[in-house]
Amino acid sequence: MMDKHKENYLKVILGLFSMTLMIYIGSTLFKKAKVDITEEGLYTLSKGTKSILSKLDAPIKLKLYYSKTAANKGTEGLRAFNNHYLYVQELLRQYASNSRNNITLEVIDPRPDTPEEEDAMAYGLKKFNLTETERYFFGLVAENESGTEKIIEFFDPNLKDKLEYDLTKLIYTVLNPQKKNIGILSSMKVMNNDLSPQMVQIMRMQGKPIEDSWMVTRMLSEFYNVKKIEKDAKLISGIDLLVIIHPKGFSNETLFAIDQYVMKGGKLLVFTDPNAVSDRSAEMYGGVSSSPDAGFKKLMDKWGIELKENTYAGDKYLSGVGRFNPNMPPGRLLALLNCNEQCTNEYKDNITSGINNSTFVFPGVLNTKTVEGVEHTPIMSTTAKGNSYTAMGYELNNPQALWKKFSEGSKPVVIAYKATGKFKSAFPDGIKIKVDKDKKKKDKKEEKNEVVKESTKENAVIVFSDVDFINDQFAFKKTFLGMAVANDNSTLFLNSVEALTGDVDLMSVRSKGRINRSFDVINEIEFEAEKRTADKVKEINASIAKFQAELNQLGSKANEGNIALLQNEGIRKKKELAKKIAVLKKELRAVKREGREKVEEIGKFFQYLNTLLVPFIIIIFGVYYNRKRSKLMQGRRISKIENEESRQNSGNLTEVNV
Repeated sequence: MMDKHKENYLKVILGLFSMTLMIYIGSTLFKKAKVDITEEGLYTLSKGTKSILSKLDAPIKLKLYYSKTAANKGTEGLRAFNNHYLYVQELLRQYASNSRNNITLEVIDPRPDTPEEEDAMAYGLKKFNLTETERYFFGLVAENESGTEKIIEFFDPNLKDKLEYDLTKLIYTVLNPQKKNIGILSSMKVMNNDLSPQMVQIMRMQGKPIEDSWMVTRMLSEFYNVKKIEKDAKLISGIDLLVIIHPKGFSNETLFAIDQYVMKGGKLLVFTDPNAVSDRSAEMYGGVSSSPDAGFKKLMDKWGIELKENTYAGDKYLSGVGRFNPNMPPGRLLALLNCNEQCTNEYKDNITSGINNSTFVFPGVLNTKTVEGVEHTPIMSTTAKGNSYTAMGYELNNPQALWKKFSEGSKPVVIAYKATGKFKSAFPDGIKIKVDKDKKKKDKKEEKNEVVKESTKENAVIVFSDVDFINDQFAFKKTFLGMAVANDNSTLFLNSVEALTGDVDLMSVRSKGRINRSFDVINEIEFEAEKRTADKVKEINASIAKFQAELNQLGSKANEGNIALLQNEGIRKKKELAKKIAVLKKELRAVKREGREKVEEIGKFFQYLNTLLVPFIIIIFGVYYNRKRSKLMQGRRISKIENEESRQNSGNLTEVNV
């Protein structure tokens, strides 16, 4: 009996030892063995991040400050940050494990009146006062050996999709802390640095018009060293990024300078437009200001990107409300494209992270062609039901004409592309330039410039098919405090600049966790309701205009003899108009109510479905399981009865000796 007990004790001890050994092996040997089964790969570093980490040749220390004790003592909403903290911590551990021991991670819980709390405040991390003594921190500090410090002052769970990009950018900026230089080249008056502040003040006092620099360029100067590149520039150098706005009318020397800038590793951000309404010079000639011209198309051809002439991107579900002139009633305009997350979610580029409201005016259509060594990535587009349409002349100012030409499509129309790779020169043989060999004799001689025929390293170019969206008229609004941001247009511009001034690998880091599934049926109902509403409003305005014309006609016939009669006639017509408008308004309310009720019915259907579907499935499963179990039990009872009968029969047999 004692041996049996000893055997059982030995089994328990061996079992506990085996379990401990397996846990140890799993937490050490297989620590890096992970399987990411999330749809977006939330716990897997992108290739761009791994490439940047592999280039690290100096140690970086990461300090993650998180007030875990304060969060656990706080409200339910504050404790919810624990999940995001675990995600941030796990991602940072992956950075450390992929850095070839160049990144060390330290997790700090700053308690009140401790050196850790003082350090967190000194670094500039955002703090939240929970009580008189308790403070809450959730940020990151990155330090290198030379003492350069960069921070993420607070980790916002709402920006989870951009987390990897922010962390990778933080590490990149710690290694490259110097301020970047941006050059701006434009055929329009985008930058106006020719006038001194004193001269600007004098001109304003005299009431003279002053063309200020565009707001986006002034915002850019807050973060970068910005300089203007002249239209006749023969050499472009000393900048980290060249921004080209509305490329047209550039000389051959300037085009060659742009080409060679790219060949030598310079990055480009280009804004083209088939109809730049913000270009006031076009109004002087009564035409359309479009870009690129034939010269710049030669450069774009080497990037594999083409802008179709007189062709525009439209989407009835993204069409904005506005008017072409003050005398026109507001309505849905195909020319206005109000892009939301539906325009960007499919591509998950960090340039468009958080961009939910950007307005484009007559955006063009970008197409690509295969170029050896160049990869094209869409950044923004219409929805799948968007389409392209052509328009010229009077049609561009006629909303009804544009709607008649538009038809719903079946795939998105791209309005922004990113091209990366090694580009080839558009001027492989160089260009001939005239130089003064002897200033005294003024003897001009033609000679060729030296040319780089192919990019020396991986490079990037971003092309947008609209210029107007970064203009003050469409990106900002006037308030009593001055100019204010009207939408996400300026943020999209700054994001593009930020992405291009970083490493090419940094640009390849994708946003994660951004999934949006639109309700196409509801969008269709709302659009049709708005369209019918607009028709009713148009009918009401037409009736009012007709009544006004009739009153004017009666007024022209008035004289001393018939003034009383005409007044009575006017009163009668006014009553008729009031009755007609009342009927039309009633129909208008019915149209709005009908559209709203259809949407509500769909909502109720899904509400009932969610409420009743699970109980219904459980009931069906219960009935099925009960019937299956009953049959099984019945079979067992029959088998038991048969066995008992068999035993009874065998007991009744008598043994016979032969």
